[in-house]
Amino acid sequence: MRRAAVFAHYDKDNLIDDYVIYYVKALKEICEKLVFVSCCELSLEEKEKLNGIADYIIAERHEEYDFGSYKRGFLYLKDNGMLNEIDELVFANDSCYGPLFPLKNVFQKMEARQVDFWGITKNRFGMAFAGTDNIVVCKRPHIQSYFLVFNKAVIKSPCFCNFMANVKVEETKNTIIIKYEIGLSELLTQNGFTSDAYIKDYYRFNHVVLSLWRPLITKSKSPFLKCSVIRLVNRNLTTIAGWEEVIQKYTNYPVELIKNNQSRTKVCDFNPLKLPEWMKVFCFNSMSILPGVLKRKASAFVKNHIPWIMD
Repeated sequence: MRRAAVFAHYDKDNLIDDYVIYYVKALKEICEKLVFVSCCELSLEEKEKLNGIADYIIAERHEEYDFGSYKRGFLYLKDNGMLNEIDELVFANDSCYGPLFPLKNVFQKMEARQVDFWGITKNRFGMAFAGTDNIVVCKRPHIQSYFLVFNKAVIKSPCFCNFMANVKVEETKNTIIIKYEIGLSELLTQNGFTSDAYIKDYYRFNHVVLSLWRPLITKSKSPFLKCSVIRLVNRNLTTIAGWEEVIQKYTNYPVELIKNNQSRTKVCDFNPLKLPEWMKVFCFNSMSILPGVLKRKASAFVKNHIPWIMD
């Protein structure tokens, strides 16, 4: 398979972190071309970190989030005739640490399934507009956009090309998810393209990449761990107690890359001493398998009434 990848990047300090370099190096091993698109104004020193890895770098603020970066990379490949030279196109972003396991194995497994587009995980639930201002949670299956792969039929299709060309600035993150992450899966499915997910073990649950990150790694060998988990953004959904031991025991990923990034980007401090680790894991694992409505209520209760359980 001849592949090209578009990697979407953003950093609050306009840096290309070491975990990102580790990721794009692994991606370049399976892709002939790699376009690195940053929604930052990167210095020459930062760009030089990508020497020998990225074939082309785009660094400009655009406020269109990951799909805006995907759009720019896709259009660069299209305008330079490179889409005619590849069999698969990969969209990936820096919202994950990884790969925790070899990407080569992932692609070999998915190639055997012979689908038109795929990702690592598929979310059974999504959001929809209910009137002008309201958004409701509902069943809207979609491949999650932190890692997407498309075959040549999709890449060359007018519906995909038009979709990518029309990505624009949106007012809210929820609108972006509805229009682009969910919208892309639904559009391609409506146009007859087939899809699949590398990991399907926990499809019946919501927020699996956040609340079930442990079994995703230990049982399903997920190649990625969401950065927001380790940065303590999702403390009302999961606990990171013992995360270093999980990574070291089940993967060969260099833990220092995560620790160094977390120290710079975490949203709060983590204090694992108030409850035994096993109790924290048990509580959050139990909450993660609740039905959607109950899970949201439990999450809100934890956040508002017993926040000490998150520390």
